[in-house]
Amino acid sequence: MNTLWRDKRIFLVGGPGGVGKTTVAASLGTQLAKEGFKTVVLTVDPAKRLAQALGFDQFSSELQPVHLKGVKEKMLYASMLDTQRYFDKIITRFAASEKQRDKILNNRLYRIMVESLGGSHEYAAMERLLEFTKDSTFDKIIVDTPPSQNALDLLNAPQKLADFMDNSVLRWFQSSNKPLSLFRQGTKVAMKLLEKLFGSDFFKALAEVMDDLEGMHTGFRDRNLEVIKILKSATTGFFLVTYPSEIRFDESREFMAVLKDKGIPISGVILNRLEKKYPHPLSEDMPISREDKKLINDILKYRSELVAEQQNWVTQFTQLFHEVPQITIEKQSQDIHDLETLSQIGKRLLSLEHA
Repeated sequence: MNTLWRDKRIFLVGGPGGVGKTTVAASLGTQLAKEGFKTVVLTVDPAKRLAQALGFDQFSSELQPVHLKGVKEKMLYASMLDTQRYFDKIITRFAASEKQRDKILNNRLYRIMVESLGGSHEYAAMERLLEFTKDSTFDKIIVDTPPSQNALDLLNAPQKLADFMDNSVLRWFQSSNKPLSLFRQGTKVAMKLLEKLFGSDFFKALAEVMDDLEGMHTGFRDRNLEVIKILKSATTGFFLVTYPSEIRFDESREFMAVLKDKGIPISGVILNRLEKKYPHPLSEDMPISREDKKLINDILKYRSELVAEQQNWVTQFTQLFHEVPQITIEKQSQDIHDLETLSQIGKRLLSLEHA
């Protein structure tokens, strides 16, 4: 194993949804565990087949051991992120008293806020990461970051929530005994709709939950600083999983620029689900009908053009991330359904070298 993996304890596997990063995270965890590192993989909304590949009927928020063939000790654990649960733990930690904690947790608008507040999944993932970093049980911690249209949500979530909890925001909500008076006439229709949906006591509940949250912004800001410190640590690696296409290239370029601005290095780029090369067109003497031959050759031509287009974007990624280790992984011929396949992908990932 090269030093890129040996020197890191925390692995953040990031990228947009639909590029296979959950599978990459599970594959990495499987092989690191087989190499002798006690490893935990924190994942988000994994596919049922992936759960079955790890030997589970389904994922849960509790730590679940994965039984690896030929490995006697329990070296690999997996857990699914439970956003609501971790927000409750955050409130419990930052509340000044049990009374404040209970008032917030029992307020129905608090539940709605957790489900709808932008960045809540990302913040919960970072909170869980902080929990694991202070636990010496595991040698390697892998976080499959929540899927999002913009991978930067992960880095911005702690700051966003710290800003939301700021006293100036809370005071804005608390500045009137009749919150409806804070809105312009044109917004009153929307406010009445909210009252219809949530009941006539909507604004009273809103004022109460915002009042109860007062004083907790310091805790959120401190956690934000902790997250930034971890992300900048030499023992943390951020691995970008993406796909060779124009849209993903533009996303990755923006992502790299913001990371550089924040002083957070990218440890590696994984270009996933590359098409396999296809054979040349069928020869003229192939004993099949002309119509069938044309159909097959048209398909082969399309697939070859797709491979060529992907290779063009692989070259673009190589030029963009010329100082960053990179690896390409071919598209699997079928869904991941066993630990051996995950392990094989993991071995490929562990071949990723320093640039």
